[in-house]
Amino acid sequence: MRYFAALLLGIMCGFVQAREVDDLRLIQAHVHLPALQLWLNLPADTEIQREQFNISVGRHPAKVLAIDPFEKTGEGVGYIFLVDISKSLKSRQLVQIKRSLFRWLEGMGPHDQAALITFGREVTHSQVFTADRFKLNNAINLLAATDMETSLYRGLLEAINLGRAREPGLPSRRAIVVLSDGMDDSLDGVSVDEVFKQSREYRVPVYSIGFAVPPLNDGRREGLKMLGMLSRQSGGYFVQADPEQLDSAYEKQHQSIARAYRLRLDCAACVADGQLHHIDLTWSDGQSTLNDGFDIRLLPQPAAADPPHQPRSENEHEAGWPILIFAVAVLAFLLGLALIYRQRLAQPKLAAEQTTLPPAAATIAKSAAGLAVTLTVVSGVRKGRRYRLNVAERATLGRAGNCDLVLDDDVEISNRHALLQFMNGKLSARDLNSTNGTLVNGVPIHNDYPLRGGDLLLLGRTELRVEF
Repeated sequence: MRYFAALLLGIMCGFVQAREVDDLRLIQAHVHLPALQLWLNLPADTEIQREQFNISVGRHPAKVLAIDPFEKTGEGVGYIFLVDISKSLKSRQLVQIKRSLFRWLEGMGPHDQAALITFGREVTHSQVFTADRFKLNNAINLLAATDMETSLYRGLLEAINLGRAREPGLPSRRAIVVLSDGMDDSLDGVSVDEVFKQSREYRVPVYSIGFAVPPLNDGRREGLKMLGMLSRQSGGYFVQADPEQLDSAYEKQHQSIARAYRLRLDCAACVADGQLHHIDLTWSDGQSTLNDGFDIRLLPQPAAADPPHQPRSENEHEAGWPILIFAVAVLAFLLGLALIYRQRLAQPKLAAEQTTLPPAAATIAKSAAGLAVTLTVVSGVRKGRRYRLNVAERATLGRAGNCDLVLDDDVEISNRHALLQFMNGKLSARDLNSTNGTLVNGVPIHNDYPLRGGDLLLLGRTELRVEF
C-alpha cells in the first residue's frame, strides 16, 4: 500500500511537471539599465516572434530587441549544486547523486560554471564558482553523508545568496539544483518563511528534485509540497524522483534549464532607484494568451574598477623613493598628533555617549512606545537571524556595545554606523559617518533617507531587511 501511495504521488507530480513545462514561465532577469535580459520558458512547438510580447517594468514599457533559444546565445549558466550530506541518505542514494552530478558536469558547456554547497548540521561552501572540471569532480568525490541534522532552509538561503553574486566573469543566468524531501530538522532557527521571502526578493530559480522514501507521512508530503511551491515561485521546476532512479530526475531538470529562451529588452525610462518593480509579460500567438510576472529590484551598477596600473620602469621606481620616504614621515607625524588629540577627547565623548545611548542586547524590545521594527539578516555571518527593535525616536546600529542594536560580528561595520529615526510617523535611516558607508537598496545614503517595508539596509557586509 505504501508503495502504491508513493507511485500515485509520483504520477501526480509528473502531470504537474508536464503541464508546467508546456506553459509560460519567467525564469530570471539580469538588469544593466537601460538593457535587461529575461530568460523564460514557452509552450513547446510554437513559433516565437518578438511582436508577440508585451512587457512592462513597473509603469514603464520595455521594448523587445531580440528573442533567441538559450542554446544558441553562446552564454553559460552558473549552476549551484545544493547537496544533502545528512545520514538520512543511504549510501547507494549518495552514490546515485554523485553519478548524476558527474554526468551533469559532462553535459556542461564551455561557458558554464558550477559551485557546490553541502548542508547537514552545518552549511559549507565546498566549491566556489569555477569552470574547472577537475576541481568540481574532486569536490563531488569528497561528498560523504556524515551529519545527523538537516539544515535545508539555511542551505537554500546560502544558495540564493550565492546566486545573486554580481562578480565579473560569472554567467548572468543562475540555477540552484537541489535534491531533498523538503524536511528541515536543524536547530539554527532559520524559518521556511524567510526562505520564501528571500526567494521573492532575489529571483534565483530553484530546480528541486523531490525525494522521499516510503512510507509517506504528512510531514514528508508537506515537505515535498514546500519544494514544489518554492520552485514555482522562484522560476524553477519541481520533479518527483524515484528513489532508485535519481539519474533520470537530474536529467529532466538539466533539460528544463536548457529548454529556455532569452529575451533582450530595452527600458529607456527605467531608473536604477533600488526599489522593487514588477516585470509583467504577456505573450499571445493569436490563439492563446499567457501571462507571468515577478518583482525585481533595480539596483545601481557596482562602481567600475580602476584601470589597471601601468608598471613603471626601474629608474622611475628609484626616483620615487625619496618622495615616498618624505611622505611616510609626514604621515607618521600627523598620525601622532591625531592620536594625542583623540586620547584627550576620548573620555568625555565616551561618557556623553553612555548617558544618551544606553547599552542593549542584540535583540531589543524597548519599554517606551514606538515603532516595532524587524531587521532580518539577508546576507552576512548570521544569515536568517531576526532582530526586533522598538524605535521610540531613534536607535543606533553598530559594533559598539552601547548601540541599540549591536552587530559585533562584522569587522566592516563601524562602532556607531547608522541611525534609525522615527519622527512624524515616518521611519528613516542616516549614516553616522561610518568608514564604509550605509546603503539602502544598493544606494549610498548621506542624509535622512525614508524607509519602506522590505527595504534592504547594508552595513559593512551585513545586509538587513527592514520590516515594520
